[in-house]
Amino acid sequence: MNEVPRTAAPARTGRIAVDARWVELYAKRVDEAAEELSRARTELRAEPVRAQSFGELGRSLRSAEAYGRAAAMLNGQLDRACEVLTAAAHGLHAVAEHYGSQEDEAVALIKNADRR
Repeated sequence: MNEVPRTAAPARTGRIAVDARWVELYAKRVDEAAEELSRARTELRAEPVRAQSFGELGRSLRSAEAYGRAAAMLNGQLDRACEVLTAAAHGLHAVAEHYGSQEDEAVALIKNADRR
């Protein structure tokens, strides 16, 4: 993955610095990866390989059955990868929102203090 540019000053909470803008940009990248993987999954499942694709030798060696088992396992892993990427993106968006709102609150407090 390409690096996400850092543009905002990170929010500090205790000893951890969180750059909410960077996290949000990264969350968008993870969203895009999840969508791309989901599209690829749809394309892969559009044209499954048929038993006839293996010919007479494939039938006698039961290649179609072996392929079917392998494909089912890989499809399950692909489903899980899509789920994990989507969940990670949602979590990253939540983190960015949380720390971004803390930054907004800090800015408001500073502005209020400046007015006094």
